[in-house]
Parts: sequence; structure tokens; C-alpha cells
Amino acid sequence: MVLALVQLAAPPVISALGGGAFTTADRAGEPAIVPAGYAFSIWLVIELLSLLWALWAAVPSGPDPDLRERIARPLTVVFAGFTAWLVAAELEPRWATFAVFLVMLAGLLAATRIALREAARIRAWSGYGQALLWGTLGLYLGWSSVAIWLNLTTALVASGAPLDGSAGLLGQLAVLAGATATAVALLRWTGVLLPYLGAVVWALAGAMLGARGAGEPVLAFGAAVGLVVVIVAALGMRRRGSHLRWAGPGRRRLAEG
Repeated sequence: MVLALVQLAAPPVISALGGGAFTTADRAGEPAIVPAGYAFSIWLVIELLSLLWALWAAVPSGPDPDLRERIARPLTVVFAGFTAWLVAAELEPRWATFAVFLVMLAGLLAATRIALREAARIRAWSGYGQALLWGTLGLYLGWSSVAIWLNLTTALVASGAPLDGSAGLLGQLAVLAGATATAVALLRWTGVLLPYLGAVVWALAGAMLGARGAGEPVLAFGAAVGLVVVIVAALGMRRRGSHLRWAGPGRRRLAEG
């Protein structure tokens, strides 16, 4: 709970201390596929959901204390990692931020794996508790699974990789392809978790608008293609049995079996 609160408080504190240049939206010199500034408002939603989940999970009289504790362990790594990422952005905003993001993503995958395996038990929780858990996991994982690719692009450019010309264009298209492939794979793994899908759509739409605003129509088109691929893949999975609920029925059968 403390780490979730620190995660929420860290951005304004760092900004008040004169930092935050690396995390400033629409800053000069960043790759064109970095989402438009408005897209980063999702972080506030994620941070608030994380805090609400942590408060709910900390109630002693709540259901499945052992399960809540198992989910909380990797999430504490994620919450601490977010604050560490902000610190890294001030000290070494190239590869240090990318390394921290990798640790955060590993923690999110671990927490989501536990939740998916225990989906049958989680369905017995209150609707509020379920919404907080799946909302936190889905939004955090969805945004992070795209953002880590964009963080990689920023690190490569800061290390001397070309940003313009054919090499820069092909490199950023490759990053968009990697983000799209990752999103489709995780959609299948989660059984089309709705908050995950929403966060990915938000991120890719932001990348599309960011590229368009930067005067890069090819990159904007690439992001739009990724967005369409993700939506079509989600609808296809729905027709094959995933009903766009909190967690797909395939995962519920696994949990129950």
C-alpha cells in the first residue's frame, strides 16, 4: 500500500524539485512514434487504480488473504519500479529506464499469471474487488507492453541510432511491429482481458497521433495498421470463444481444472 501511494506521489514531487525533463510530453528530439502528450494521462488512472487495489487488498477481513498476498508480491516490485524509473529518468534516461521497465513488465506478467490461474477463486470476490484487480493488471500491463518498445526506441536514439532517413523510419516501423506482436500475444494469453485491450488501443492511437503531429505519415500509418491488427485479433479471439470479459473462458477453464 505504501509503495502504491509513493507511486502516485512521486511524479509531482519530482516535478516540484525541478526534474521531469525526460518524462515531459511532446519534448523536442523524441522519436515520432512516442504517443501524443494526452496519452500519458493514462498513468494517473493506473496509479489511482493501483492505490485503490492496494487499499482493498490490505483489508484483513477480505477474501482469499493468501491469494491477495501472492498477487501483491510481484505488484510491489512493479510499484517500486515505477518510482525507480522516474529516478532513473533523472540520472540516466537511456538504458537504465529501459532496464527498470523490463523488471516492471516481469512483475506485471507474474502477477497476471497468478490472477489468471486463480480466476475461479477471484470470481467469488466482490465486483468492486474484481474490477480493481483486473483493471489494475490490464491497464498497467497493456500500457507497459507497448511503452517498453517506445522506451527502447528512445534509448536507441539517445545512444546514436538514426532518428531520420530510411534507417530511422524502418527502425521505428520495426518497433511498432514488435509492439503489435507483443500485444496480440498477450491478448491471447489473457483471454482478451478488456482493460488490457483498452490500454493497448489507447497507446497505439497515441502513437498514431504523435507520428501524425510530427509530420511522419508513414509512421502514423504504421501505428494505425498496428491498431487495426490488435482490434481484429481481439474480435477474432472473441469469435473463437473469448467473450471480452474480465478474463477469457479459456483461462477460467484452466483455473477450474
